[in-house]
Amino acid sequence: MGGQPMPARGNLVAECARVIRLRLADGEWRGVLPGERRMAELLQVGRDTVRAALLQLEHDQVLSPAEAGSRRNILQAPDLADASRPRPLRIGMLSPRRLEQLSQPTLFEVDHIRRALAEKGGSLDLFAPAWYEQKDPTKRLARLVEEEPCSAWILFRSSEQIQRWFAKSGVPCLIRGYPHPKVDLPHLDVDWEATARHAAGRLWRLGHRRVGILVPDESLRGVAAAVKGATELGEPDFSVFDMPENGSVESVVRALSRALTLKNPPTALIATRARQVATAMTWLPSQGIQVPSKFSVISLAYEPFLDHLIPAVSCYRVDPESVSKQAIRRIELLLTGNANPGGNSWITPEVVKGASAAARR
Repeated sequence: MGGQPMPARGNLVAECARVIRLRLADGEWRGVLPGERRMAELLQVGRDTVRAALLQLEHDQVLSPAEAGSRRNILQAPDLADASRPRPLRIGMLSPRRLEQLSQPTLFEVDHIRRALAEKGGSLDLFAPAWYEQKDPTKRLARLVEEEPCSAWILFRSSEQIQRWFAKSGVPCLIRGYPHPKVDLPHLDVDWEATARHAAGRLWRLGHRRVGILVPDESLRGVAAAVKGATELGEPDFSVFDMPENGSVESVVRALSRALTLKNPPTALIATRARQVATAMTWLPSQGIQVPSKFSVISLAYEPFLDHLIPAVSCYRVDPESVSKQAIRRIELLLTGNANPGGNSWITPEVVKGASAAARR
Protein backbone atom coordinates (compact mmCIF):
# COMPACT_ATOMS: atom_id res chain seq x y z
CA MET A 1 0.00 0.00 0.00
CA GLY A 2 1.50 3.39 -1.06
CA GLY A 3 1.60 6.72 0.75
CA GLN A 4 3.43 8.04 3.79
CA PRO A 5 4.49 5.51 6.47
CA MET A 6 2.34 5.28 9.57
CA PRO A 7 3.62 4.59 13.10
CA ALA A 8 3.41 1.00 14.23
CA ARG A 9 0.74 0.22 16.80
CA GLY A 10 3.32 -0.60 19.47
CA ASN A 11 5.04 2.76 18.97
CA LEU A 12 1.71 4.62 19.11
CA VAL A 13 0.81 2.93 22.40
CA ALA A 14 4.19 3.85 23.87
CA GLU A 15 3.78 7.44 22.66
CA CYS A 16 0.33 7.70 24.27
CA ALA A 17 1.71 6.37 27.55
CA ARG A 18 4.52 8.94 27.40
CA VAL A 19 2.09 11.82 26.75
CA ILE A 20 -0.17 10.74 29.59
CA ARG A 21 2.85 10.69 31.94
CA LEU A 22 3.78 14.22 30.86
CA ARG A 23 0.27 15.53 31.41
CA LEU A 24 0.12 13.87 34.81
CA ALA A 25 3.43 15.51 35.69
CA ASP A 26 1.98 18.88 34.67
CA GLY A 27 -0.86 18.34 37.12
CA GLU A 28 -3.59 18.24 34.47
CA TRP A 29 -5.26 15.26 36.17
CA ARG A 30 -5.14 14.48 39.86
CA GLY A 31 -6.93 11.86 41.89
CA VAL A 32 -8.63 10.03 39.03
CA LEU A 33 -8.07 9.80 35.30
CA PRO A 34 -10.81 10.69 32.78
CA GLY A 35 -12.67 7.77 31.21
CA GLU A 36 -11.28 5.97 28.17
CA ARG A 37 -13.68 7.66 25.77
CA ARG A 38 -12.66 11.12 26.95
CA MET A 39 -8.97 10.18 26.87
CA ALA A 40 -9.36 9.03 23.27
CA GLU A 41 -10.92 12.40 22.37
CA LEU A 42 -8.16 14.34 24.14
CA LEU A 43 -5.29 12.33 22.60
CA GLN A 44 -6.95 11.95 19.18
CA VAL A 45 -6.40 8.18 19.06
CA GLY A 46 -8.63 5.11 19.18
CA ARG A 47 -9.97 3.70 22.42
CA ASP A 48 -8.04 0.44 21.89
CA THR A 49 -4.79 2.43 21.77
CA VAL A 50 -5.75 4.35 24.92
CA ARG A 51 -6.66 1.10 26.70
CA ALA A 52 -3.29 -0.45 25.82
CA ALA A 53 -1.41 2.65 27.01
CA LEU A 54 -3.33 2.64 30.29
CA LEU A 55 -2.51 -1.05 30.82
CA GLN A 56 1.17 -0.16 30.43
CA LEU A 57 0.82 2.59 33.05
CA GLU A 58 -0.98 0.15 35.36
CA HIS A 59 1.96 -2.24 34.98
CA ASP A 60 4.32 0.61 35.92
CA GLN A 61 2.14 1.36 38.99
CA VAL A 62 1.31 4.86 37.75
CA LEU A 63 -2.41 4.00 37.63
CA SER A 64 -4.59 1.62 39.59
CA PRO A 65 -6.22 -1.31 37.75
CA ALA A 66 -9.52 -0.64 36.02
CA GLU A 67 -12.68 -1.76 37.81
CA ALA A 68 -16.14 -2.11 36.29
CA GLY A 69 -17.99 1.21 36.37
CA SER A 70 -15.02 3.07 37.89
CA ARG A 71 -12.19 5.16 36.58
CA ARG A 72 -8.53 4.51 37.30
CA ASN A 73 -7.01 6.20 40.34
CA ILE A 74 -3.77 8.09 39.86
CA LEU A 75 -1.19 6.63 42.22
CA GLN A 76 1.51 8.66 43.98
CA ALA A 77 4.26 7.10 41.93
CA PRO A 78 7.82 8.46 42.23
CA ASP A 79 7.91 9.62 38.62
CA LEU A 80 4.84 11.86 38.99
CA ALA A 81 5.02 15.55 39.85
CA ASP A 82 5.25 16.65 43.44
CA ALA A 83 1.69 17.22 44.69
CA SER A 84 2.78 20.59 46.06
CA ARG A 85 3.66 21.82 42.59
CA PRO A 86 1.17 24.53 41.56
CA ARG A 87 -1.23 23.35 38.91
CA PRO A 88 -1.23 25.29 35.62
CA LEU A 89 -4.14 27.72 35.34
CA ARG A 90 -6.77 25.90 33.31
CA ILE A 91 -10.20 27.43 32.74
CA GLY A 92 -13.07 25.36 31.41
CA MET A 93 -15.87 26.99 29.44
CA LEU A 94 -19.21 25.18 29.29
CA SER A 95 -21.36 25.99 26.28
CA PRO A 96 -24.43 24.52 24.58
CA ARG A 97 -22.72 25.05 21.19
CA ARG A 98 -19.39 23.95 19.76
CA LEU A 99 -16.78 26.60 19.05
CA GLU A 100 -17.56 26.84 15.33
CA GLN A 101 -21.26 27.39 16.10
CA LEU A 102 -20.77 30.38 18.39
CA SER A 103 -21.47 33.94 17.29
CA GLN A 104 -18.57 36.00 15.99
CA PRO A 105 -18.44 38.35 19.02
CA THR A 106 -18.35 35.31 21.31
CA LEU A 107 -15.54 33.79 19.23
CA PHE A 108 -13.60 37.05 19.56
CA GLU A 109 -14.17 37.00 23.31
CA VAL A 110 -13.01 33.38 23.62
CA ASP A 111 -9.92 34.18 21.57
CA HIS A 112 -9.05 37.17 23.78
CA ILE A 113 -9.46 35.06 26.94
CA ARG A 114 -7.28 32.28 25.51
CA ARG A 115 -4.50 34.68 24.57
CA ALA A 116 -4.60 36.42 27.95
CA LEU A 117 -4.47 33.09 29.80
CA ALA A 118 -1.64 31.82 27.57
CA GLU A 119 0.42 34.87 28.54
CA LYS A 120 -0.02 33.78 32.17
CA GLY A 121 0.92 30.17 31.38
CA GLY A 122 -2.70 29.00 31.42
CA SER A 123 -5.27 27.69 28.98
CA LEU A 124 -8.96 27.80 28.13
CA ASP A 125 -10.80 24.61 27.11
CA LEU A 126 -14.31 24.75 25.69
CA PHE A 127 -16.71 21.89 26.43
CA ALA A 128 -20.02 21.54 24.58
CA PRO A 129 -21.50 18.25 25.86
CA ALA A 130 -24.66 16.96 24.20
CA TRP A 131 -26.41 16.78 27.59
CA TYR A 132 -25.77 20.45 28.50
CA GLU A 133 -29.36 21.51 27.79
CA GLN A 134 -31.07 18.39 29.16
CA LYS A 135 -33.68 18.74 31.88
CA ASP A 136 -31.40 17.29 34.57
CA PRO A 137 -27.73 17.24 33.54
CA THR A 138 -26.33 17.28 37.08
CA LYS A 139 -24.93 13.72 37.24
CA ARG A 140 -23.07 14.09 33.97
CA LEU A 141 -21.96 17.57 34.96
CA ALA A 142 -20.46 16.29 38.22
CA ARG A 143 -18.59 13.61 36.33
CA LEU A 144 -17.25 16.08 33.76
CA VAL A 145 -15.99 18.47 36.44
CA GLU A 146 -14.29 15.56 38.21
CA GLU A 147 -12.70 14.25 35.01
CA GLU A 148 -11.59 17.70 33.83
CA PRO A 149 -9.95 19.37 36.84
CA CYS A 150 -10.11 23.05 35.90
CA SER A 151 -9.07 25.93 38.14
CA ALA A 152 -12.43 27.61 37.43
CA TRP A 153 -15.32 27.44 34.95
CA ILE A 154 -17.11 29.91 32.70
CA LEU A 155 -20.80 29.08 32.24
CA PHE A 156 -22.11 30.31 28.89
CA ARG A 157 -25.88 30.29 28.26
CA SER A 158 -26.36 28.07 31.28
CA SER A 159 -29.62 26.61 32.53
CA GLU A 160 -30.94 27.00 36.06
CA GLN A 161 -29.94 23.38 36.84
CA ILE A 162 -26.34 24.00 35.74
CA GLN A 163 -26.07 27.18 37.79
CA ARG A 164 -27.61 25.62 40.90
CA TRP A 165 -25.20 22.68 40.75
CA PHE A 166 -22.18 25.01 40.71
CA ALA A 167 -23.65 27.13 43.51
CA LYS A 168 -24.14 24.03 45.66
CA SER A 169 -20.80 22.38 44.82
CA GLY A 170 -18.67 25.43 45.53
CA VAL A 171 -16.60 24.88 42.37
CA PRO A 172 -15.26 28.31 41.30
CA CYS A 173 -17.19 29.63 38.30
CA LEU A 174 -18.32 32.76 36.50
CA ILE A 175 -21.72 32.92 34.81
CA ARG A 176 -21.19 34.55 31.44
CA GLY A 177 -24.81 35.57 31.28
CA TYR A 178 -27.70 36.22 33.66
CA PRO A 179 -28.02 34.32 36.95
CA HIS A 180 -31.29 32.49 37.50
CA PRO A 181 -33.46 33.45 40.51
CA LYS A 182 -31.89 32.76 43.90
CA VAL A 183 -28.57 31.71 42.33
CA ASP A 184 -25.80 33.56 44.16
CA LEU A 185 -22.86 33.27 41.77
CA PRO A 186 -20.63 35.92 40.18
CA HIS A 187 -21.84 36.83 36.71
CA LEU A 188 -21.06 39.10 33.80
CA ASP A 189 -23.46 40.12 31.05
CA VAL A 190 -25.06 42.99 29.19
CA ASP A 191 -27.83 44.59 31.25
CA TRP A 192 -30.47 43.38 28.81
CA GLU A 193 -33.33 44.84 30.82
CA ALA A 194 -31.86 48.37 30.71
CA THR A 195 -30.77 47.97 27.08
CA ALA A 196 -34.23 46.86 25.92
CA ARG A 197 -35.86 49.68 27.89
CA HIS A 198 -33.52 52.13 26.16
CA ALA A 199 -34.44 50.68 22.74
CA ALA A 200 -38.15 50.93 23.53
CA GLY A 201 -37.65 54.54 24.65
CA ARG A 202 -35.92 55.38 21.38
CA LEU A 203 -38.87 54.01 19.43
CA TRP A 204 -41.38 55.81 21.64
CA ARG A 205 -39.61 59.13 21.08
CA LEU A 206 -39.77 58.45 17.32
CA GLY A 207 -43.55 58.22 17.58
CA HIS A 208 -44.01 54.44 17.62
CA ARG A 209 -46.74 53.26 19.96
CA ARG A 210 -47.05 49.57 19.05
CA VAL A 211 -43.83 47.51 18.99
CA GLY A 212 -43.11 43.80 18.61
CA ILE A 213 -40.14 42.05 20.21
CA LEU A 214 -38.82 38.82 18.70
CA VAL A 215 -38.30 36.22 21.44
CA PRO A 216 -36.31 32.99 20.80
CA ASP A 217 -37.51 29.82 22.53
CA GLU A 218 -34.49 29.65 24.84
CA SER A 219 -34.88 29.44 28.61
CA LEU A 220 -32.34 32.19 29.20
CA ARG A 221 -32.75 34.87 31.84
CA GLY A 222 -31.27 37.51 29.57
CA VAL A 223 -34.10 37.12 27.05
CA ALA A 224 -36.72 37.36 29.80
CA ALA A 225 -34.97 40.47 31.16
CA ALA A 226 -35.04 42.11 27.71
CA VAL A 227 -38.77 41.47 27.35
CA LYS A 228 -39.35 42.89 30.83
CA GLY A 229 -37.33 46.02 30.07
CA ALA A 230 -39.16 46.73 26.82
CA THR A 231 -42.68 46.01 28.07
CA GLU A 232 -42.27 48.02 31.27
CA LEU A 233 -41.19 51.29 29.63
CA GLY A 234 -44.24 52.92 31.16
CA GLU A 235 -44.83 55.65 28.59
CA PRO A 236 -48.46 56.59 27.74
CA ASP A 237 -50.18 54.73 24.89
CA PHE A 238 -47.09 52.57 24.36
CA SER A 239 -47.27 48.77 24.21
CA VAL A 240 -44.87 45.93 23.39
CA PHE A 241 -45.91 42.35 22.63
CA ASP A 242 -43.91 39.10 22.32
CA MET A 243 -43.28 37.52 18.92
CA PRO A 244 -42.06 33.95 19.64
CA GLU A 245 -39.72 32.19 17.20
CA ASN A 246 -37.71 28.95 17.35
CA GLY A 247 -34.45 29.96 15.73
CA SER A 248 -35.38 29.17 12.15
CA VAL A 249 -35.85 31.67 9.32
CA GLU A 250 -39.35 30.30 8.75
CA SER A 251 -40.41 30.94 12.35
CA VAL A 252 -39.21 34.55 12.21
CA VAL A 253 -41.14 35.08 8.96
CA ARG A 254 -44.26 33.52 10.54
CA ALA A 255 -43.93 35.79 13.57
CA LEU A 256 -43.64 38.86 11.35
CA SER A 257 -46.54 37.79 9.13
CA ARG A 258 -48.85 37.23 12.08
CA ALA A 259 -47.89 40.53 13.70
CA LEU A 260 -48.56 42.53 10.54
CA THR A 261 -52.03 41.03 10.11
CA LEU A 262 -53.16 42.02 13.62
CA LYS A 263 -55.93 44.57 13.99
CA ASN A 264 -53.39 46.86 15.64
CA PRO A 265 -50.08 45.86 13.96
CA PRO A 266 -46.68 47.04 15.12
CA THR A 267 -44.84 49.84 13.37
CA ALA A 268 -41.46 48.83 14.77
CA LEU A 269 -39.52 45.75 15.84
CA ILE A 270 -37.00 45.03 18.60
CA ALA A 271 -34.75 42.07 17.73
CA THR A 272 -33.03 40.16 20.52
CA ARG A 273 -30.73 38.29 18.11
CA ALA A 274 -28.71 39.63 15.16
CA ARG A 275 -29.90 36.78 12.91
CA GLN A 276 -33.49 38.00 13.38
CA VAL A 277 -32.47 41.34 11.89
CA ALA A 278 -31.10 39.72 8.74
CA THR A 279 -34.39 37.89 8.17
CA ALA A 280 -36.60 40.89 8.97
CA MET A 281 -34.71 43.40 6.85
CA THR A 282 -34.74 41.14 3.80
CA TRP A 283 -38.28 39.76 4.17
CA LEU A 284 -40.05 43.07 4.90
CA PRO A 285 -39.03 44.74 1.59
CA SER A 286 -40.18 41.61 -0.26
CA GLN A 287 -43.64 42.41 1.13
CA GLY A 288 -43.44 46.05 0.01
CA ILE A 289 -42.57 47.26 3.52
CA GLN A 290 -39.49 49.44 3.39
CA VAL A 291 -37.16 49.94 6.37
CA PRO A 292 -37.25 52.53 7.92
CA SER A 293 -39.81 54.58 5.95
CA LYS A 294 -42.68 52.17 6.73
CA PHE A 295 -41.24 50.04 9.52
CA SER A 296 -38.42 50.53 12.05
CA VAL A 297 -35.99 47.90 13.34
CA ILE A 298 -33.66 48.04 16.35
CA SER A 299 -31.37 45.17 17.37
CA LEU A 300 -30.28 44.61 20.97
CA ALA A 301 -27.44 42.41 19.68
CA TYR A 302 -24.60 43.05 17.29
CA GLU A 303 -22.59 40.88 14.92
CA PRO A 304 -20.15 42.16 12.29
CA PHE A 305 -22.33 41.00 9.39
CA LEU A 306 -24.83 43.71 10.33
CA ASP A 307 -22.33 46.27 9.06
CA HIS A 308 -23.05 45.05 5.52
CA LEU A 309 -26.82 45.63 5.62
CA ILE A 310 -28.57 48.64 4.10
CA PRO A 311 -29.89 50.69 5.77
CA ALA A 312 -27.30 50.66 8.56
CA VAL A 313 -28.76 48.78 11.52
CA SER A 314 -29.63 50.63 14.73
CA CYS A 315 -28.19 48.37 17.42
CA TYR A 316 -26.15 47.98 20.62
CA ARG A 317 -22.51 46.89 20.39
CA VAL A 318 -20.15 45.38 22.97
CA ASP A 319 -16.35 45.26 22.75
CA PRO A 320 -15.29 41.57 23.13
CA GLU A 321 -11.78 42.48 24.29
CA SER A 322 -13.11 44.65 27.10
CA VAL A 323 -15.52 41.89 28.18
CA SER A 324 -12.75 39.27 28.14
CA LYS A 325 -10.58 41.45 30.40
CA GLN A 326 -13.45 41.84 32.87
CA ALA A 327 -14.06 38.07 32.81
CA ILE A 328 -10.40 37.25 33.50
CA ARG A 329 -10.21 39.76 36.37
CA ARG A 330 -13.19 38.12 38.04
CA ILE A 331 -11.79 34.62 37.54
CA GLU A 332 -8.45 35.63 39.04
CA LEU A 333 -10.25 37.01 42.10
CA LEU A 334 -12.25 33.79 42.36
CA LEU A 335 -9.04 31.78 42.44
CA THR A 336 -7.75 33.82 45.39
CA GLY A 337 -10.68 32.47 47.40
CA ASN A 338 -12.94 35.47 46.87
CA ALA A 339 -16.34 33.88 46.18
CA ASN A 340 -17.83 37.25 45.22
CA PRO A 341 -15.27 39.22 43.17
CA GLY A 342 -17.41 42.35 43.27
CA GLY A 343 -17.30 45.06 40.66
CA ASN A 344 -20.06 45.89 38.20
CA SER A 345 -21.57 42.69 36.81
CA TRP A 346 -23.39 44.57 34.07
CA ILE A 347 -21.89 45.53 30.72
CA THR A 348 -23.12 48.77 29.16
CA PRO A 349 -23.13 48.42 25.36
CA GLU A 350 -22.33 51.19 22.90
CA VAL A 351 -25.41 52.70 21.24
CA VAL A 352 -25.10 52.50 17.45
CA LYS A 353 -27.56 55.01 15.99
CA GLY A 354 -27.79 53.39 12.55
CA ALA A 355 -30.55 54.22 10.06
CA SER A 356 -33.04 51.37 10.47
CA ALA A 357 -35.17 53.25 12.99
CA ALA A 358 -36.94 56.45 11.99
CA ALA A 359 -39.82 58.68 13.05
CA ARG A 360 -43.23 57.17 12.38
CA ARG A 361 -45.00 58.76 9.40
